[in-house]
Order: sequence, then C-alpha cells, then structure tokens
Amino acid sequence: MIKYGFIGTGNMAQAIITGLLNKHVPANNIGVTSPRSAAKLAEKLGVVALSTQALIDESDMIILAFLPNQLENVTAQLDFKDKLVVSVLAGVTVAQLTATTGTTQVVRTLPNVNVAINLGVTAFSQTQLTSENSQAFQTFSTYLGEGVALDESQFSVFSAIAGSGPAYVFKFIDALAKAGVANGLEATLATKIATQTVLGSAETLAESSQTAEELQDLVASPGGSTRAGLDDFSDQNFDDIVLHAIKATIAHKHL
Repeated sequence: MIKYGFIGTGNMAQAIITGLLNKHVPANNIGVTSPRSAAKLAEKLGVVALSTQALIDESDMIILAFLPNQLENVTAQLDFKDKLVVSVLAGVTVAQLTATTGTTQVVRTLPNVNVAINLGVTAFSQTQLTSENSQAFQTFSTYLGEGVALDESQFSVFSAIAGSGPAYVFKFIDALAKAGVANGLEATLATKIATQTVLGSAETLAESSQTAEELQDLVASPGGSTRAGLDDFSDQNFDDIVLHAIKATIAHKHL
C-alpha cells in the first residue's frame, strides 16, 4: 500500500489526512512533519511524526502542505530523490515545484475542504509521471472525491468556484434558513431543512443526465409558486450577483 508523507499539518493537510483515513488507509502509512504540530497530530490521529528527510525517505508520495512563501526555505536542504511530490501550495506553479524540489515527478493540486468527507473536487496539473506514479495519484485523487485536470491558467477560476464555493453554498443555506425563520420556522429546524434540501438537490443533479437549468424547469410548474420564486431571482439579478462575487474572488486572488 502507498505510504503518504505530509510536510505541513495545517487545515488542508488535516482535511486530506482525514479523507485518507476515512478510506481505510492505515494511520501508520501516513507520516507528518512540522516544527510545532506534528507530534500533536500524530497523537490525535494515530499517524506517524517524522523528521522531514526521514519522511521523504519512507514515503511513496510527499504532499507539500505548508505556507507557499516557505517553499524555498523548507526544500533547500532536502533530497526528494525524484519521488512523487504532490503540492497543495496555492499559487506555486509546476515549474517552481520542479525547480525547488529537484524531482521530475510533480503534481500541482488545488483541493477543496470537502476532501475531508471524500466529496471534494481537486484540480491538478502535472509533469509527465511514470505509470506507477500516475496510478498512485489517481488512487489518491479518487479517495478524496473527484479530480479535474486543468491548465494552470485556469486554477484561479477553479479556486473561486470550488475552493471559495463551499463558503458561498453555506451562505445560500444560511439565507434559506433565515428566510424560513422570517416566515415562522424555528432556527435549528430551518437550518436542518435548508441543509438537507441542498444536499439532496446536489445529489439529484450529480446522478441526473439533465442540466441544472433543466431540473429547475422540472421542479417549477408554469405559473406555480416555485416559478414565482425563480422569476423573482431573475428580477433581482441572482445570476449576476453570483458572477460578480466570483469575479471579486478571482480579482482578489490576483492581488
């Protein structure tokens, strides 16, 4: 079985580790290294705390999960031995990764927080991998949810939709729940109803051969109450509001 080594133990590293553990990857096949928190994480999750070079030596796949501006300092004294390096470092290109790690086997990824429950979506761009490393990364990606091959130029758009998108979905759920409260529902119940509605609707769309627009029309009868609500969304320029927010997200990432 593949051995995974995490350099860095921040939120995304922990989300990925949780996703791997959910898929029954043995905890002793997951190594972690970090100056301050590796030992605590090892105690919490049962994974193995190692020194950085020992982690590289003992792992089949090394996941870089520290702050992007630490890349040169972290990698300067390390020998990656042309092993498979998977990066979750925002804004760090494949070319930068190969230059700093010295390995030809590099995958730049951009996962979202839902990898922790194995329902994430992860963009990736890679060098020419060996067949063994390609299979290893495919397995890793499948454990976490869906993998999407993208040109690096499209990562900022992906990040706005998939990376920031969960926060926007949570906001929509909150807005639905608040609308329920405003019309007489108890707050906890309203949130439960809104959450399950979004969860079920997303699953319905995922399993359907129809588009999201077609499913809207399936739910909304002509002249009915649902159509009245959709028409009001249109009157309030709902699509433009979402587009404006995504553009603001992308623009901020380019600052």
